[in-house]
Order: sequence, then structure tokens, then C-alpha cells
Amino acid sequence: MVVALISIVVLLILVVIALRVGLNREKVDEPVQEQLIHASGIYSIVRRSPREGISKVKPTEQEIRKYLSEQNVNIGKYPFSEQERSALVSLWNKTIKNSIEVVEQGDKEGVEFYYYDYEPEQCPECEPYISKGQFVSREEIFRHPQIIPPFHLGCRCNLVPYHGKENLRETTELGMIPLFEEDEIPPLPDWKLIHKTEEIKGTTA
Repeated sequence: MVVALISIVVLLILVVIALRVGLNREKVDEPVQEQLIHASGIYSIVRRSPREGISKVKPTEQEIRKYLSEQNVNIGKYPFSEQERSALVSLWNKTIKNSIEVVEQGDKEGVEFYYYDYEPEQCPECEPYISKGQFVSREEIFRHPQIIPPFHLGCRCNLVPYHGKENLRETTELGMIPLFEEDEIPPLPDWKLIHKTEEIKGTTA
């Protein structure tokens, strides 16, 4: 009888120890799993805005204004007016804001792919580097925020979310082809290139 009671007590102790070990293991595994998700980029697709990343790889407004103030002629070989300089800066800021909002909204909708388009006019500075309809993944945007437009002054390239239902052959010149052929970022236009858009031309006095 005594032996049986001792056996039961020992068994209960072992069960309690096993339960405690199991609970401790779960607590240790949770942050490890979180780190793995973050490292894989999946966490970023759901939660990370490109706002911080893009600010680290694009020139600041001060840099752009300084560069423009040093230019005596524009692409049309005429002196830059102050209105044209301001319009180029305004277009740059507007395009960055729009690109960030497109990706942030895409994250809410679960968008995983985006393609490049030109609107409202073509962009001769971008076209040698990026064809209309080429696509990038949300993971590539997370790892390489420099692939988010604008790419240069007067850039008319923009990101369009692909929800998987659009018929791209109705809206782009190509079906979806990747911008990345390998893991390395492809060549992109120098931000100092200037495309004098119709919008910019309209500011000339």
C-alpha cells in the first residue's frame, strides 16, 4: 500500500515537471519564430511601410534643390526658371508620396506583386531600364526600396498593384516579366537625370 502511494506521488511529480518543461519551451520558441518570420520578409509584407526605407536611399529635398540651383540649363538647353525648379521638386515629392501610399494600401489588401507603368506620359529616361509591365514582388520592395519610383527628376514611372485579376495585356505593353533576373538589383536611372515633362513645361513663363 505504501509502495503504491509513493509510486503515485512520484508519477504526479514527473507529470508536473514535464508540464513545466513544455510550457517553458513554448515561451522560448515564440520569439525565435517571430525572428524567423521577420528575417524571411513575410512579416514586412504585412506590417512594414516602405516610408523609412525609401528615405534612406532617395535624395532629400535639400539635395535636389541644391543640385537644381547649380544647373544653368535644362534638357531643352534653356535656363531653368525658379518655377521649373519648384515644379520638379513638387513632382518628386508627389511621386514618392503616391508610391508609399500605393504600397501601404497594397499591404492592407494583401498585394504581393506590383508592376511598372507610365502615367500620364512616357518617361524616356526610365524606358532603357524599366519596361512598361515589368513586375517586382513585395519582398523585393522590402529588400530594395530604391526600386520604388521616382527614379530621377521629372520621373513619370509609377507602381501599380497587381491583385491577380487584372488582364495586364489590356493595360501594359507586355505581360508580366520580372525586373530582377537574379537577386542583385538591376541598373536604375541616375536621380540627377532630368525629364522635362508636360507638367514642368507648363510652368515656364
